[in-house]
Amino acid sequence: MSNYFFNIFYNKIITQFFLIFFLTLPVQAIEKTEVNRLVQVLNLKDLFQELQNEGVTAGIEMLKEEGQQSQEWVSKLNEIYSSDSMQEFFRNELLKLNIFEDVENAVDFYETTFGKKLIKNELTTRKVLKSELGKAEAKKIFNQLKYFKPNRLKVYQKIIEENHYIEDNVSSSMNSNLAFYQGYSLSLPSDKQRLLEAEIISKIWANEIETRKRMTEWVMSFTSYNYKDLTNNELNNLLDFSKSLPSKRLNNTINYILDKAFEDQSYRLGQAFATLSEQGGA
Repeated sequence: MSNYFFNIFYNKIITQFFLIFFLTLPVQAIEKTEVNRLVQVLNLKDLFQELQNEGVTAGIEMLKEEGQQSQEWVSKLNEIYSSDSMQEFFRNELLKLNIFEDVENAVDFYETTFGKKLIKNELTTRKVLKSELGKAEAKKIFNQLKYFKPNRLKVYQKIIEENHYIEDNVSSSMNSNLAFYQGYSLSLPSDKQRLLEAEIISKIWANEIETRKRMTEWVMSFTSYNYKDLTNNELNNLLDFSKSLPSKRLNNTINYILDKAFEDQSYRLGQAFATLSEQGGA
């Protein structure tokens, strides 16, 4: 079976009863307002819709490789990758973690004209890189940077390092793969559950070098295309922001929540694929 996923919060204690009674609802209202603000400023609604599109497309290709087509499978994929479910999950996790005071400056940054430009560029770039033509264009831009603008490329690389783009994505990819194979293996009849978890982990780590290579290439292509229209001053502003504590906390928070969501989706995909296999549909 191919590797389909090669592929980016705190407690309050109130002891007095009257404080709990009178302050809980206002606090919850404030927190929900902050969640709405964060979801809006990061344009998560459109991002999650794009992630749903990507997940469904990858799942369809997965079945095609097995020589199968199924409308039931497509419906299942839309359920697994539902953007509405993703957004609800994200909102609930944000409320649990309650990180808004720690990331307020980062949210302020993304509400600026420059911050909005970055968010818009990221979604556009993600869509562009889905096509072979877009990938070729990004690779061309990267090569031009490499040979003609090495100093600019160094700034890209520093931004990548500060945000742990490669490491976090490699980790997320491997965890999603583990979840997929766990879901797949544990959903088969007991007499067909041949892979032990240790064996699954071993197989995934055996592909770690290749996963890292592909992820590094993808991140470099992504940033090359994503930052192509930024001025040198804007790039340096982004680097300074990436080094800030609020930025790192927001980045870590988003990655933490998305990783949980991706692992759940991958596990459910593995379950669905196992069920389909047992029905003779894969």
